[in-house]
Amino acid sequence: MHITRDQVAAAVAYAVFVMGLVLVVVASANGDRPRMADVGAGVALAGLPFVILARVRRQHHMTAEDKEAIRREGYRLGLDHAARGLLIPPPQPSDGASATPGAATVHRLYAVPQADDRTADHHGGERKAR
Repeated sequence: MHITRDQVAAAVAYAVFVMGLVLVVVASANGDRPRMADVGAGVALAGLPFVILARVRRQHHMTAEDKEAIRREGYRLGLDHAARGLLIPPPQPSDGASATPGAATVHRLYAVPQADDRTADHHGGERKAR
């Protein structure tokens, strides 16, 4: 297993933060070491931005498997829309000529308007479209 530099930095950030918290807890438990509690709080607060940075970087890191799963889900959703008839080819001009050269080879998909002229209102009932 290969350990990356980001993983080492995250581990150090967590260790510094936890060490600061431990110093605060130990000083508070003893009750007679306010300076140690102050140092622990300072260490914990100094390590906190690095802990947050490590968490954010981890959340933004996507593996190849994640990317493939997103691609497959998008493909499945497109097939589902096509199977349900929610996609149609772009409208053609009324004179029959292409609006732009080569438009016949461009495949853009548009959402199909509702076949019924009734739409559901926000209460779940139907109302007549205007």
